[in-house]
Amino acid sequence: MKKQLLFVVLGIIAAACATITTGTKQLVTINSNVDGAEIYFDGILVGTTPFTGEVPKSKKTMVLKKAGYNAYTAALSTSLEPMFWGNIITGGTLGSLTDFASGAAYSYAPASYQVELYPNSASLLDFSKEVNLRKYAMLNMSQIAIDLANNSGTSLETLAELANLELNATTIETLKSTFKASNGDQVAFGNMMVQLLNS
Repeated sequence: MKKQLLFVVLGIIAAACATITTGTKQLVTINSNVDGAEIYFDGILVGTTPFTGEVPKSKKTMVLKKAGYNAYTAALSTSLEPMFWGNIITGGTLGSLTDFASGAAYSYAPASYQVELYPNSASLLDFSKEVNLRKYAMLNMSQIAIDLANNSGTSLETLAELANLELNATTIETLKSTFKASNGDQVAFGNMMVQLLNS
């Protein structure tokens, strides 16, 4: 009877262990204004942009590099996994220590990144304009779609202003074509708007 009780308790602790339930890796998405930028997590190359893949949860820094651009470095933000508290509640001190050591106690928050790489040759003002336009286009894509359908609206006006475009019938048709070509992909739409700005 005591052995059965011991196995039940051990089973509860194991079930609550974040290492088992959530794993030591997490799916992360990294996009950039530049395709083919190398992505390093704690100095280890994990891939190039655009990137979607599993990365160990124990990593602390992310660096993006590409020739002709300034390197981008960021500290990775993490939050405690809810399953970690299951170890504490069930008295799983050993499991909790395992979770901390393996990184399974944490998850990346956010798990999706949009990184803007600054070209070595570009002016800071031009780069800021591109970043603002790309960000606005991506974050307001739904409302821009509504405005394009109505051929007017404040989101459409702001988009045209950020892209240095005069808002008229020709511009609206150009923006409709750009929107359609993006196939609903926010990153693609943002990048296409920057191309319009620079054309």
